[in-house]
Amino acid sequence: MRPSSALAALSAALLAGVAHADPTQDYILYCMGCHGADAQGVPGKVPPLAGSIALFMRSPEGRNYLLRVPGAANSALSDAQLAAVLNWLAERYPPEGTRAPEGAPFTPAEVAALRHTPLADVRERRREVVRALAASGPAPPAEY
Repeated sequence: MRPSSALAALSAALLAGVAHADPTQDYILYCMGCHGADAQGVPGKVPPLAGSIALFMRSPEGRNYLLRVPGAANSALSDAQLAAVLNWLAERYPPEGTRAPEGAPFTPAEVAALRHTPLADVRERRREVVRALAASGPAPPAEY
C-alpha cells in the first residue's frame, strides 16, 4: 500500500470511529454543556435528565414529550444516536430507589417519527404530562 493510500485508509477509519461514538461520548459532546456532567440540569432553566428520563418513558405521552423538546427535536444527533443517548441516560440515571427504566427502550424509528414536530409550549406540555404520570405512579417534577 502506498503511503498516501495508507493515510487515506487511516483517516477513513478514524472518521468512522467518530461517526459511531458511543452514547456516553454523544452525551458529553451534545448534551452535557446544558444538562451538566451528572445530568442534573440548571434549576429554573435546564431540566434535569437524571431520574426523569425513565419516568417519562413509562407512557406514550411522556415519550412523545421527550422526543419533541427542543434539545431532542433540534439535536445534531441522528435518530439512532438520540435513541441510544436517551436509553443510556435512563439506565445510567434511573429514578431514585430503582435500578432500571420501566418503559421500553427508545428505537430509532420512534425517534424519527416524533422528533421533527417540536413542542410549541414546552413547560405547559411538561406540566400536563407530569400530572398524567403522577396519577399512575412516580413522576418527574412539573417544574425544573
